[in-house]
Amino acid sequence: MSEIPYSKKVDPKTKALILILVLLIIGAAIGFVLARGSLRAAYKRTDRLPEATRSYIETLFTLSMIIICMNITLILGLLGVYIKTFRITHSSFLLGLIVFIGVLFIQSVLSLPIFPTSLVEGLTLFGILPNMFETIALVILFYLSME
Repeated sequence: MSEIPYSKKVDPKTKALILILVLLIIGAAIGFVLARGSLRAAYKRTDRLPEATRSYIETLFTLSMIIICMNITLILGLLGVYIKTFRITHSSFLLGLIVFIGVLFIQSVLSLPIFPTSLVEGLTLFGILPNMFETIALVILFYLSME
């Protein structure tokens, strides 16, 4: 008899990359849905703005929401990896990482612009850049943690 196809384990690097990609896609989808829902409530504030300005604000708001939600899904994925490993090893270093990731999760949730006081305030490309770099850092940390 020949071997059963796909019975071999997936390479850990491939598994990590697939998991990262799935988490990023889920985060982007959740961010897009939240942004569209939040913008409906905010249209009352932007109806007096010129169309070009309104479109710019909506684009930056949506982009910001998507990036932050991608960060949150990556953080939750890391938290799952660290908790799973902590249950096996009971390492105090991993406990510290779990606390660190928990604080980072709270920071990300609080930075969601779901109910902005002013849609224009903080919605610039430079306001989004820190979250983009956080996403890159989380992808690197997630990849290294899965090895």
